[in-house]
Amino acid sequence: MISTDLAPSVLVSRLGIPYSLSQSFPVATSPILPTLGSSSRTSTSAASSRSFRLSHCYFDSINTTYSMRLLSLFAMAASARGLNILITNDDGFGTANIREMYREMTALGHNCFIVASSSDQSGQGAHLIFADSATLDADSEFGIIKAGAPSLGTDPDDDHIWYYNGSPATQVLVALDYVLPTYAGFSTPDLIMTGPNYGLNVGPFLYSISGTLGATMTALERGIPAIAFAAVYGTHTPYYSVNETTAAGLQDPATITGRLAAALAQALITKYASSTSNTSNTSSNRVLPLGYGLSVNIPLITSFASSDCVNPPFVLARMTGGGEFTSKAVYDNATGLFSSANFADAGTNMCINGDCSLPGEIEVINSGCKSSVVVFTTDYDAPYSNLGGSVVDPYALLPSLVQLNNATALVGGLGSNASVKGTSSTTSSVATATATSLPRSEGERQKQVDAMSSLALVIGVAAVLTLL
Repeated sequence: MISTDLAPSVLVSRLGIPYSLSQSFPVATSPILPTLGSSSRTSTSAASSRSFRLSHCYFDSINTTYSMRLLSLFAMAASARGLNILITNDDGFGTANIREMYREMTALGHNCFIVASSSDQSGQGAHLIFADSATLDADSEFGIIKAGAPSLGTDPDDDHIWYYNGSPATQVLVALDYVLPTYAGFSTPDLIMTGPNYGLNVGPFLYSISGTLGATMTALERGIPAIAFAAVYGTHTPYYSVNETTAAGLQDPATITGRLAAALAQALITKYASSTSNTSNTSSNRVLPLGYGLSVNIPLITSFASSDCVNPPFVLARMTGGGEFTSKAVYDNATGLFSSANFADAGTNMCINGDCSLPGEIEVINSGCKSSVVVFTTDYDAPYSNLGGSVVDPYALLPSLVQLNNATALVGGLGSNASVKGTSSTTSSVATATATSLPRSEGERQKQVDAMSSLALVIGVAAVLTLL
């Protein structure tokens, strides 16, 4: 399997083809090589809808045996295509975290769409709230969309970024049942990514009230693999205020958080693109088995001030145990009002299902610079000794990027030698409006499409050269 996380220059060098040569191959029109990616841009540009394939003439002298081998290689190349991915959150479509994750996933060659709330909808769980007006009665968050605009619409600069005036779970439904089939050319994404939330979503209590996880559960119940991301850094920051370089000379925490989320998603995609498993509830064309999801909590990224925690490793955890908390009501005699406070109880920390040797999410987060990864399912039933269902090993589900907490040497989620240095000489200790812009223009989008086409062409040509 050709790893999809390699830059084209690295990929072609590993295939033994000079990068300069790989860029000079013409684009042909023969239907031999499967189209890489599934571009669904709303633009009618011919370049956007091209299929990048090898010409018949390359294969005139290849016999049937070689042809069969080529078909196998082409199938492998096709599995490296970009996926159709829906991204949503509960903090709003204009926040830095969701935009940075979107940017990173798009840069990896995936066809990504954001459909998220026009304003902060935190704490809604899986509550369904649909807009009761066809227009916004107030400006969206950060004033990106003004009052009076339609309650459903696109970002002014990117037609792959949609907002809707509704709860997080509703975003998923509106995306699946209207936005994607109407404007994206597909109705069922390969993967749904939610977040990264501003603030942790650890334990079963927050699992039940988090809008991020509510959207994730809605996705899973519609049969779509989903991953929920949350991060300690809790300040709502607009996407246009992401620092290129912080005072510490590093990338913005939102950028690093987006990179971490993309790294885990890509590792999972790569693992399942090369998988040959096919059981009753999982197959090689799914990122996760039916009914299975991931909940990921990322620690405080310290890049504003230091490099103390900028590349946390991913650690396998469980949702209960280790001091997870629920809530209690606290009465204030002076005001006569109630408020909530954390409350730890044995009921919240019972280990009934899964591997009880794993640390709880809060244990992982409190143990230092580590991100917790939990595998969960839509099945709430209590365990039964005579299991009639199909049980999937949670260890086997995850890529090697997710490690055991007691591993001898933990590797950072971005890789052992990853750099998080900033890209600008301008530094700031707080977010400023001099941000790294999103790849918004169709021209910039086409560069990404062209990069994927070059990758497809190089893989196919390498296969031919190997057999000749």
